[in-house]
Amino acid sequence: MGVWCLVVLARLDRNLAEAWHRNPIPSTTIPQSSDLALHPPESYFHITDFLIIACGILYTLCYIFYTVRTYSDRYLAGTVQFLSATMAYEIYYAYVCTTTAFQRACFFVWFLFDITFVTVALRYAYKEGERGRTIWKLVWQVPVWMAFLWYVGRVWPDEREQRTAFWTGLYLELPIGWGQVWYLLKRGDTKGQSLEIWITRYLGCITAFLVFIWRYLNVPENWSYVGSWWSIGGMIVTLLPETVYPFVYVWAHRKEREKMKNA
Repeated sequence: MGVWCLVVLARLDRNLAEAWHRNPIPSTTIPQSSDLALHPPESYFHITDFLIIACGILYTLCYIFYTVRTYSDRYLAGTVQFLSATMAYEIYYAYVCTTTAFQRACFFVWFLFDITFVTVALRYAYKEGERGRTIWKLVWQVPVWMAFLWYVGRVWPDEREQRTAFWTGLYLELPIGWGQVWYLLKRGDTKGQSLEIWITRYLGCITAFLVFIWRYLNVPENWSYVGSWWSIGGMIVTLLPETVYPFVYVWAHRKEREKMKNA
């Protein structure tokens, strides 16, 4: 979930710092040096800032709602092993995308949310006999995912590995919505899920996509891959289950109430 927040954080390396001092922009985040070289309007950076901050807040709330619901229902609508990929993402791109203490702190906060979610899920949604095996799987899966991210960054290099961060973030997000809809249909109840989780996840996806769409519309030379069919298709396929989710949720909630009445 939070991977999209991580994609959009910036790294202040020497060349970028020089460009920043030559072209100071009153911006909360540090923009791409390649963007600064093309002199886009200041509004470009302000709107990018707004979308990034909104995305971070939405995904933080989403993590909180997921954790609370998993605790209250004693059920996880998914597998905790999926978080091995997101934790690897946060660790790896904390190194690749940042140099300042504040930026690393942002990554660390999201990583703490992951750890908290994993801890709650293992404690309250997994049987005691499953916890040890699951923890061991997480221990080896995280470095494997980190090695994969490092490899794709070497295969398709660019400034601060934004290209590979975009693609891996997009396709890490894609299965979440589909998985949540599948659990509703399979179980016929809403355990481990809520409309609060859905709305923050849905809006988080949209704002994350808008960050890159906005960049593509204003500086297409640097973000051309955002306009590719693979990118557009990935966004559509990711948002499709999120769009129909509330209707499936209402259906599952009714089924749940019927089961309770007949019990």
